[in-house]
Amino acid sequence: MDFRRFLLKRTKPVSWIILSYDVPDEPSRIRVRLWRQLKGMGALYPPFSFCIVPDSPDVQSRLGELVSTVKSYGPLTLFKAKALSRKYLETTYSLFEEDFEKEYRELHEECEEFLDEIKNNITTGNITPTEVSELEELLHGLERWYSKIRRKDFISTSGPLVAEKLLNRCHRSLLSFSERAQPKRVGKVSR
Repeated sequence: MDFRRFLLKRTKPVSWIILSYDVPDEPSRIRVRLWRQLKGMGALYPPFSFCIVPDSPDVQSRLGELVSTVKSYGPLTLFKAKALSRKYLETTYSLFEEDFEKEYRELHEECEEFLDEIKNNITTGNITPTEVSELEELLHGLERWYSKIRRKDFISTSGPLVAEKLLNRCHRSLLSFSERAQPKRVGKVSR
């Protein structure tokens, strides 16, 4: 029996503290000092990518396939963790909130570009059924993007409300544009 298996059988399960920090690159002495202090406590800096996902039923159901995929390439560790205090929990929530807000801002910019595209097409006279189809595809892409963000946004910031209003504006603009692109019907003139 190898030594590692022997130790694992002989010791109690261990709980871990996962410390995540971000300090400026300069001056480097701050980063080095932290590294030394943590190594002095027995810290392990595994060469892993690191992320935090919410512990939700949706995430739990999707982890199985992801775990299988990662294991086929290399080692993987999973922990269920709780913040040690409300302050750390609030910091984590604020990081998620910033990330979601950034995604909503990017969606907002794309929606504005969509609306500008419609205005540009009207200005240049490019009002065709083909252009309507292309714009419909773009709008469906924006809606799918919004759904993806919304599905993972467990914080429910102001982003969804703003995005929904903007997507509704995109819908109205596309509807108006598509009405312009319909061929004009010329009726018979009665004599």
